[in-house]
Amino acid sequence: MISMQYTKYLPGKWHIIASTFKMWTSGKKTNPSITYSIIQSHPLRILDKVTYQTRNKSKSIVGYDTLDNDQFNWRGKGILKPFSSKWKIIYIDKDVLIIKFSSTLVTQPGMDILLRNKQNADSYKIQLLNHPEKFNLNAKTIQKFKWLF
Repeated sequence: MISMQYTKYLPGKWHIIASTFKMWTSGKKTNPSITYSIIQSHPLRILDKVTYQTRNKSKSIVGYDTLDNDQFNWRGKGILKPFSSKWKIIYIDKDVLIIKFSSTLVTQPGMDILLRNKQNADSYKIQLLNHPEKFNLNAKTIQKFKWLF
């Protein structure tokens, strides 16, 4: 049932509008987004491409996600193949995605709030701050986020 919801809503490009992840909150890497493409349905396997800007250059991190129970196992592609992490979806609908991820050998754990359309960032920021429970968050957790837009 969960994987059907994921195959319906997850594919496509998502813009990170808020994060607790230092890679996004430091300001050195900007305009982060994640594009998900389904490779296979059972078990759910996804190509995961993170893109961002740094010093006016576009960079990307590519990996594969495999759904295992209620969480994804991410494995880097190419030179990133030795790296892996686990992440799970806290909330998803057609417009909003909230993910929580574990630490890796080189990164801290964190959470991201993503939108399909970053032009809606102000509207969703108000909704998330005023009613975090609608998005499976609480007031304490929502205060930890740094808003990127």
